[in-house]
Amino acid sequence: MGTQTEETRKKTVPSPVFTGLVFELEKLAMSGQRLLFEACQKVLKDKHVTLTPVLWSRFGLANPLAQGLGRLLATLDNKSLVADKLAREVQDVFFREITRPAVKLNAALNVLLTDAAKLNIKIGALSFLPDEQAQALLVHLGLQERVSLRVMQKAAVSVPTPDCWLMTCKAIGVPARRCVAVVEGAVACNAALEAGLRCVVAPDEFTAYQDFGGADQVVEELKDVHAKDLQALLHACAFR
Repeated sequence: MGTQTEETRKKTVPSPVFTGLVFELEKLAMSGQRLLFEACQKVLKDKHVTLTPVLWSRFGLANPLAQGLGRLLATLDNKSLVADKLAREVQDVFFREITRPAVKLNAALNVLLTDAAKLNIKIGALSFLPDEQAQALLVHLGLQERVSLRVMQKAAVSVPTPDCWLMTCKAIGVPARRCVAVVEGAVACNAALEAGLRCVVAPDEFTAYQDFGGADQVVEELKDVHAKDLQALLHACAFR
């Protein structure tokens, strides 16, 4: 019997099987929804409209903002304000806020990403910010060398859809079935599940009331999400 040549042995070595972790940049890497709420609250206060967390959630002002503001103004019967114009004002305030030195990377996410990198888990993020702001935020948070960013600037929506998650998986070169999405809300969770990803939910103060049926795991806080648990979800015997 002949012996294998070095070239033959190289050809028979299996390619490494990668796993992936994906998340929404402005929702998870910082207190994005809190900052957007406060920006909206500030703009509306100048217009003599009081915005509360209850109204924010009730009218779905985060997704998308202009439509949510339109529903709110219709309820208030306030015809002097234009939702689209207000939304632009809010976004301008929000864009300024996320560049402030006080805005830092979520410490719990930092730990998760560090541990994931040690396990050779590829990391990707999607963003609905304009490209310039998304790239600037990535740098501001110190993630430019750690995360592959997929900007959804041309998307017709401002919340993750199955296609958004699939494009993010493609950006890190890992099939959706081998990726876990870590999210904070039900819309992002359902879209990730529909795209074939595993999904772990860490609700924030604005989404804790939502239904996360179908999620692989729901935790109290992001610090309760561990890289080894994500890896376990993607183990061959754990596949759906």
